Amino acid sequence: LMNPETENSEINSTISLCMIVKNEEENLPRCLYSIKDYVDEIIIVDTGSTDRTVEIANDFGAKVFIHPWEGNFSKARNYSLKYATCDWILILDADHELEKADAHKLSETIKDKEANYVFFRVYDTYKESKNLAVYDFGLLFRNHIGFHYSGIVHNALITTDAIIKKSNIRIYHHGYNLSEEKMDEKFERTSTLLKKQIETDSHNPVPHMYLGISYMDRRMYESAIKHSKRAISLSEDNGSNKIDFLVSYYIVSAAYFELNEFKESEIYALKSVEMDNSYLDGYCLLAFAYYNLKEYDKFIEASEKYLTAWSDITNSYSPEPLPHHNRNDETETGSPLSVVYHTIGHKWKIHLLRGVSYLSNNQNESGNSEIDKAISESTDMEETLMLLGNFYFENNNIDKAEDTYRKLLDINKNEVNALFNLGHIRFKKGDMNETLSLWQKSVELEPTLIDIRLLICKINITLGNFEDVVVDCDQLLQVLNMPRATTIESLNDLGNIFNLISNNLKEENDVQSAETAYRICDDLKRLEATDTLCASTKT
Repeated sequence: LMNPETENSEINSTISLCMIVKNEEENLPRCLYSIKDYVDEIIIVDTGSTDRTVEIANDFGAKVFIHPWEGNFSKARNYSLKYATCDWILILDADHELEKADAHKLSETIKDKEANYVFFRVYDTYKESKNLAVYDFGLLFRNHIGFHYSGIVHNALITTDAIIKKSNIRIYHHGYNLSEEKMDEKFERTSTLLKKQIETDSHNPVPHMYLGISYMDRRMYESAIKHSKRAISLSEDNGSNKIDFLVSYYIVSAAYFELNEFKESEIYALKSVEMDNSYLDGYCLLAFAYYNLKEYDKFIEASEKYLTAWSDITNSYSPEPLPHHNRNDETETGSPLSVVYHTIGHKWKIHLLRGVSYLSNNQNESGNSEIDKAISESTDMEETLMLLGNFYFENNNIDKAEDTYRKLLDINKNEVNALFNLGHIRFKKGDMNETLSLWQKSVELEPTLIDIRLLICKINITLGNFEDVVVDCDQLLQVLNMPRATTIESLNDLGNIFNLISNNLKEENDVQSAETAYRICDDLKRLEATDTLCASTKT
């Protein structure tokens, strides 16, 4: 039986929130508001803020300690641990936010008599995206048992005899939901430290792994591939556990996919699911690659494995302590708990592509069922309707395409691609006036859409609106930075200008638009010749 004093101490356990910050006046209030009522003390180590960060921390009653930045995140993190006086330590960054509905669970969590290290479920949010990355991460641990951090950038918690408990407390990480300027600053800071780490420890695969992730975040795909492959190679040379570098296989596959190199993407996705046959992200990329490679049977198989993995992950919350797990190294990726699921938010897209695949094979019932799921589960209805409308449009189901594009425009009236494609549909249905209206709105929103401007000219020629053609032509010259001081006395003169536009577009390697401009030139000269012939015949 437990000693009554020990049992009582468990019931009355306390929590120190420990944070390191610098210039976090935008994020810090959101974080502290979410947690302030559920911890017993707030410890903040500031590494050189020049904004209102320290003032905000003081307003929340935090104990603030100033430590100049020494180029090492773990060193700063360990300073914060030194000041903590409570039984448990909760680690949060300023861009973290505790889910209010889960906050009350903290007090119950720390009553656990066995666990000394608790993992929360973390959701990464991304700028201009409703999709999330999801992973379990250790943020709460007992104080005074020697846990500390190591690593100058992505600091890992060094533990001995850690007994891990997986909690269903949710934390939102807003670190990727920043302005482009702040994301650039974050990338520059992180990549500089990682490169420094590579210089001093050239055979360590871990900084290459994180550098690959950083490059992927900034859409620098070639560099992401290079460093992720280097991480894989070094981990093999060092005899490391391959599963620890699963994310590097994902990054290589995802980067190749973004570069439209679908076979290469397939190769690394396959390697990832060979290492972990329940790896969600591997099956997602495999499904996307097979779809784009038009290998639809393989796509269906991979998508089904994705959906199975998705269900397993989302139903995996367990408040029970996990089996004993020793941690005495710097590799946080070694535990299944720390696998990041980047594609947890793509389920709706998988359903949509499955629906499109079934419809393409005349399996209408299955196809419509999958599309209904996609629409009901979508985290991005605009993209859902755009993809669905494009499918109907490309397969000449223009009535369904029109209905879908109109639904999209009800959500966002300025969606240029929907305006353009709907204009094509109205053109096919003979409604020239609405076609003009839709395309004119498109070029108002995106003035550099040369192909649409040329199509507007063609319709106005068909309708005999030659004054509008002259205005359209002048706007084209302006967009293309071509001379505009030209006298137009005939359709032939107007045709000559379109010939000049055609030549200009050829020089810019816009072959399709150049051909359209030349056809307009030809049409105008033919009309001029016809008018001359008619006038001559009347005479």
